[in-house]
Amino acid sequence: MKTFAVSKVRLDAGGRITAVLWGPVDTAKNTWAAPEVEAPVSAAVKAIRTGAPVFALFPSTHGHVPDRQFVVADYDGGRATIVMDGPATHEREVHDMDRLA
Repeated sequence: MKTFAVSKVRLDAGGRITAVLWGPVDTAKNTWAAPEVEAPVSAAVKAIRTGAPVFALFPSTHGHVPDRQFVVADYDGGRATIVMDGPATHEREVHDMDRLA
C-alpha cells in the first residue's frame, strides 16, 4: 500500500481544502517516491477511502516535516474534503501548511 504526503493545500472561502500538492513517499528512506503533483482534493479523498495513509507536511527551518494524518470529512450534501485527524494542535493545522497559489 502506498503512503502519501501533502506539502501544500488550496483552501476555499470556508477554509476547506480543495486541492493538494502531494505525492507518494518512501517511508523507509523518508523521501518522495515520485515527484509531487497538484491534484483536486478528491484524489486524496479516494486514496484515504481505499486505505492509503495521507500525511500533512508542515514547513520548518529545515524544509518540511511530516506530522499529522488526514481523514475524510463529508460536507454540503455529499461533497468531501480532507481534515486533520484528532484534536487541534498548536501550529499543526491546515491553516499552518504552505498554500498553493
